[in-house]
Amino acid sequence: MPIDKVTLEILKNHTRAAAESMAYTLYRTAHSTFVKETEDFTTGLTTPDGETFATPTELGATWFVGLNYGRAIGMVDNYRPGDIAMTNDPYSGFVSTHSPDMHIWKPVFHEGEIVAFSVGHIHNTDVGGAVPASLSRTLSEIHQEGVRIPPVKILEEGKLNRQVLDIFLANVRAPDQNWGDLKAQIAACNTGERKVREMIARFGIETFREGVADLLDYAEAQARAIVRTLPNGTYPFADYMDEDSVDGHPCRMKLTVIIRDEDLIFDFTGSDPQLESSLNMPTGGDERHVLLLVGMTYVLYSLDPSLYLNSGIARVCRCILPSGTMVNPEFPAAVGMRTLSCYRLHGLTFGAFAQAAPDRMAGAPASGGPIMNVNTIDNRTGRRIMAAISPMSGG
Repeated sequence: MPIDKVTLEILKNHTRAAAESMAYTLYRTAHSTFVKETEDFTTGLTTPDGETFATPTELGATWFVGLNYGRAIGMVDNYRPGDIAMTNDPYSGFVSTHSPDMHIWKPVFHEGEIVAFSVGHIHNTDVGGAVPASLSRTLSEIHQEGVRIPPVKILEEGKLNRQVLDIFLANVRAPDQNWGDLKAQIAACNTGERKVREMIARFGIETFREGVADLLDYAEAQARAIVRTLPNGTYPFADYMDEDSVDGHPCRMKLTVIIRDEDLIFDFTGSDPQLESSLNMPTGGDERHVLLLVGMTYVLYSLDPSLYLNSGIARVCRCILPSGTMVNPEFPAAVGMRTLSCYRLHGLTFGAFAQAAPDRMAGAPASGGPIMNVNTIDNRTGRRIMAAISPMSGG
C-alpha cells in the first residue's frame, strides 16, 4: 500500500541525505587524486535486487544515476551481517564499467532479512596492467588493463579477507593508495548501513519498504510524464570517433530513438563492431545499462529539472544492443577508455531528441579530449605519482 505524500517526501530527503553522508565520508577519508580533485566516485543505496533508490545530487560522479547492482549482487552467495563484497571486473556482473572502478556493496539486514544494500565505487589511480594508471586507447584486450577481481567478499562478518586483499594489492603500482581508498569505501558503506537502520527505527520497516518502492515508482512516473510531451516517431542519429586500432578508421556510433507514447526504445543497430582499441562500452547486453542511458537522463532532466533521480528513470527505456558491437562487446575486448565513447553517445542522444523537439533541446555537449596518462617520481618523497587526465574540450 503506497504511503502518504508527506511521509514519502520526508523519506525521500532522508534517503538522499544518507547517500550524501556516505559521499562526505568517502571524500574526507579517501587517499587518491581521483576522489579529492575530480570526485570520480559514487555512493548510494539500492534495493535487495540492486535498483538504486538514493544517490547524492551534487557529489561524486552523478552521471551514474540508475546504476544497477543486481547481477553483481547475485554472483555472491550467503550474505551475512558484516559482509562487504567488491568487484572491478567489467565482465563479471557488469556493474564496473572499466577496471579502475572498484565497486563495493554491503547488505543491510533487519531481523535476519536483507532490506537494502549500501553501495559505491572509486576510480582507482592504478590497477596494474600494461601502462601506469591502467588506461590507454592502444590496449586491445581486457587482460592488458589490470587485475580483474570478480564479485567476492572482501569482508566476511566484519573480518577482512586478507587473501583477496593481498592478491589485489600485489598487482597494482600504488598499493597504499588503493588500500586507503578501499578503506574509505568501506567506511562509506558502514555509514549507509547506519543511516538505513536509523530510518527503519524512525519510520518502521513497512513504511521504509513501501517508501523505497514508491520512490522508484515516483521517478518512473515523472520520466513517463516527460516522455509523453514528446511526439511519437523514429529519430536516428549517427556520429563518429577517432579510432586508434591498426586500420585507424573512425568508428561509427548510431542511435535510433523510438518514442511510443510514454516508452522509449534506444536501438543501437548500425554501430560499428567491437573495436581493437579500448573504446568499447561493457554493457553485458543489459537493455537498461547506465552507460547507455546517461544521455537520456540528461535530456529528461533538462526538460524537467524537478525529475527525481534514481533507477526508476531507466524503466521507461529499453535498448536494442547487437552483440559484438562497440556498445555490447564480447570478452575479452578492452574497455578502459569507454568514457570517451560515453561522451560521444551523449551527443548522439541529444541529436536524436533534437529531431523530436528542436525548440526544447539544449545544444550538443562538447565531449572530451583524449585521456592522457601522467607517470613521474616525486623528488621529495621518492614515491611514484600516476594519474589519468581527461581534459574537457568545451562547456
